[in-house]
Amino acid sequence: MRILLVPPFIRFTWAVMFITAIYTNVVGWFAAKDLGDPAWIQYPLILLGFTVGFIADDLWRHWQDGVAHALHFDDFIDGVCPDTEHEICEAAVWRWYVKQGRPWWISRNRERPQVRCVDTWRRMEAYQRAMKAEELRLRKRS
Repeated sequence: MRILLVPPFIRFTWAVMFITAIYTNVVGWFAAKDLGDPAWIQYPLILLGFTVGFIADDLWRHWQDGVAHALHFDDFIDGVCPDTEHEICEAAVWRWYVKQGRPWWISRNRERPQVRCVDTWRRMEAYQRAMKAEELRLRKRS
């Protein structure tokens, strides 16, 4: 199961930010060498540090979002999560994630209840309907 799904435009933005910070460091290096002033390399290094920190923070948010959604989906399908079809929304996903202790990953060895296929199928359909309704609600809102 892939948890981390970062949209391509965000990966492109990260790449452009990083390449720009590296380019600025190269130019700053030569400027500092020619002018004899170390400030010309210090400021681009600050920019590079900010860029790496920003990308790492954004990557962490995407990772956390993926784990939260996967955990909520798995637990809802297995019947562990008490949410009903009408309660499923982004807020419910995060509530369940916090209630589970904000895990960094989902353990493959955790105990799962025995669930009948028919019940699982019904819950999957209910989850799909709820997420479509949530998406429509968010589209109308914006």
